[in-house]
Amino acid sequence: MRQAVRPRTLALFVAAFSRFAVRRVPAQTQATSSPAQPRADTRTLYTRTTELFAEWRPFIVGEPTRLTAHLTQIGDRFRPYTEARITLTLAIEGSTVNAAADAPERPGVFRLNLTAPKEGLARVVIDVESSPGRQHFVLEDVPVYASARAALAKEVPEEAGLISYPKERSWEEQFSTAPVTVHFPGAGAILTVPTTALVRVGDTVRVYVQRTAERFELREVKTRRTIGTAIEIVNGLREGERVVVIGADKMPRPD
Repeated sequence: MRQAVRPRTLALFVAAFSRFAVRRVPAQTQATSSPAQPRADTRTLYTRTTELFAEWRPFIVGEPTRLTAHLTQIGDRFRPYTEARITLTLAIEGSTVNAAADAPERPGVFRLNLTAPKEGLARVVIDVESSPGRQHFVLEDVPVYASARAALAKEVPEEAGLISYPKERSWEEQFSTAPVTVHFPGAGAILTVPTTALVRVGDTVRVYVQRTAERFELREVKTRRTIGTAIEIVNGLREGERVVVIGADKMPRPD
């Protein structure tokens, strides 16, 4: 006559089987994990009144791609666009595709979906219609790849040491950037920034230099004389660079 399995023996058997199964899950998960995806491309452009921060996963021929356009009204502080109509045209090798957004998904954030038809370098034109007037932006040499693998092969490492500051946070707080002011262009040019751009770190004077719409470098500068509400920079900045002029004292500091 077959002996009945005791409850304690059965419980030990179930527990041992469960541990064995759990140990095997990672191998199964690893085998089915999705392939690496390319990092998003970004471009930032300015008009006198508007900042466009565009980001998208690299365009792959024949694959739908979503481009996100962050639109900011610039001035005494950054504010998100709450209403506007955006049209986008991607042109490449004689072919064009279009997309449009009649309103933001949320303040400042517009989504546009399109599919690139060919491989190569595209020209992307973004037009913004809003109450302040029409804004026109052109993104030159936007790559379209044959595959995700091709996009990954062209990817360069992200620059280390930069400070992240999300676009949405710049809309919520008192924040603004502006280009370095150039007086007397040429060999004798004088560069100035508002005194509000300066941050003291120990015995050094620094400014937050905008490298992308959401990444900044805290860079040491040398100053000279004060000119009204501005100060002359004699070393550390170049013509064409943008710096944080409102909110620098509240920006994150590097670890």
